[in-house]
Parts: sequence; C-alpha cells; structure tokens
Amino acid sequence: MLNVRWFKRGPLNFARHLPVLVLGCIAAVPQTWAGSGSGAQQKAAEALLAAQAAGDAGSMAQAIHESELALLRENLLGEMKLQADRNETLLRDRLFGSGMPLADIERLTPQNFFVTLARRLRFGGRAFQSVDWLEAVEDSGGMVQMVGRLKPARELGTVRVPVLVSIVPWGKDWKAAIPLELQAQIDDLRTGRMRANGPAGAVAGAAPGSGSPQAVLEMLQAAEDNLRAARCEDYYSKQMSPNFRRTTAPKALRTLVQSCESRAEVRERLLTAIGLARKVTPRFEYAGTRATYDLRGQGLPFDALVLELQGKQWYIAE
Repeated sequence: MLNVRWFKRGPLNFARHLPVLVLGCIAAVPQTWAGSGSGAQQKAAEALLAAQAAGDAGSMAQAIHESELALLRENLLGEMKLQADRNETLLRDRLFGSGMPLADIERLTPQNFFVTLARRLRFGGRAFQSVDWLEAVEDSGGMVQMVGRLKPARELGTVRVPVLVSIVPWGKDWKAAIPLELQAQIDDLRTGRMRANGPAGAVAGAAPGSGSPQAVLEMLQAAEDNLRAARCEDYYSKQMSPNFRRTTAPKALRTLVQSCESRAEVRERLLTAIGLARKVTPRFEYAGTRATYDLRGQGLPFDALVLELQGKQWYIAE
C-alpha cells in the first residue's frame, strides 16, 4: 500500500454536525453563519468547486495546494521508478498509459502531473451561482472541512446540492486539498481495482491482432523489427506510406530519421503504438483501404495509428 499522507486522511465525522445538516435540509438558513468560515476559506473552496463543475483539470490544479500535488507526484513517481528498476511498467501503464515514457513523466511539474493523470479520472460537479456555507469544521493538521450547499442558477432549478471541500492553509490564505474521491480513484487505479476511462480499458482486454488482416500484421512486424534494430531509414522508406514520404519535405524527413536513430524514447514510442495496434480491432474506411487504430488514453502524443493500402501493400499513413 502506498504510504502517503493524502491517502491516509480519515473521513470527517459527521455525527457531531448531523443536526446542522438535517436542519439545513428542511429549513431556510441565513447566507452567513458565525461558523461558516472566513471569506478566504470560502473563496478557496469555491475555486475548486467551480473547476470541478467545469471539468477543468488545469483550474483544479491551480485551486489545489501545491504541496499536495508535489506529494502526489513524489510518491507515485517514486513507485514507478522502483518498478522501472525491475523492468516493470504496470503502474505507469495504469496511470498514464504504456505510450508515455517514464522520462516524460519525470519532466512534469506537480500541476502538469495532476492534469495528465486527471485524464484517467472521473470528476465533475454541478454548476452553481453561489454557495451557502453552513460550517467550517476544523480537522487535523490545520485542515478545515467546508460544509455547504450549492445555490444553482435560476435555469437549473431550486435544488441545493450539499458539498464538502477540504482546504489547507496557504500562507495567509487557503487552498483546496486533493478531493478524497479523486484520492480513492487514484488508489483504485494503482491497485487495478478500476480501469482508466476510455479506450484504454478496451485495449487491455482485446485479443492480439483481432480484426487485422494478416498482411497488416506482417507489415507491423517488419516495422517493429526495423525499429528494434534502429534501422530507421528502412522504417521510413519501407513501412511509411509513399504518400507520407511524398508530402514530407526531404529536410523534415531526414530530421525524423535522425531523431529516430539517436533517441531511444522516439523508437520506444513508435514500438508502443505498434504493439497496442496489434491488440485493437481497427475501423476500416474507403472500401477497406484505410485502417484506423484508436489509441486514445494510452499516453501517446497521438490518438490513432492510421494505415493505408496502396496496390497490394499496407503502409503506415500517419
């Protein structure tokens, strides 16, 4: 079990505050209570709620205390490095996709680490006009639990949804902690209790080579052999489509070949895409002459591997 503070934070004991919450559901409550928190505390909590409602991971990262994000990055990255030392990639595959090299993950700032990881999480919230804050409950470590109800915009009806936001001191101000629901989802991904959103889960369970013609599999094998041997000139001249070579400037093509030859991570990314394509059933178009392999959610800098048939030969189109 990953031994990090943000996974250990205990749930708030609502028993002491249950009368307040029950009364809040059946009676009108004033806009400001004596124990509803300071303006800075309310602002910090509302910033996170607004980012969640918008589904904006970048704004969420800005609303969360950087020390929380740094701790998240430090612990997960440390575990991925330990696995890499054993030539294992299970955690990296689960959290970021097998197409994202560990070196790229190491270069991510705490905020960008969270934003990239958030692609595999489910989060959101209800849009609101304002928040009726009911109580600011002191918790351990200086944390405060902000309990309130969302006041929806007029066009969204009158139901006021209850919310709970954990905030922590940030100098003289406050910022949000990583929501416990997201912490639970991250732990579920770590341990394999939950699969990531999107096609990544489908790839994991697909039969190797399902739906791909034998000629396609043979071409992909030849491409893989060339990349593993760093024969990048052969890869670009024999497996890449003549259309691609014709529309790519000679200088740009030389740069691609040189980058492939000199950088192992470039070859590894291409090999990963080919390996994933073997496990995916492609979508055929144009009378079966174009095959698209959906690779979204795999940590690659592109969402698909596209092949095309010219004459009787299959090539990688893009």
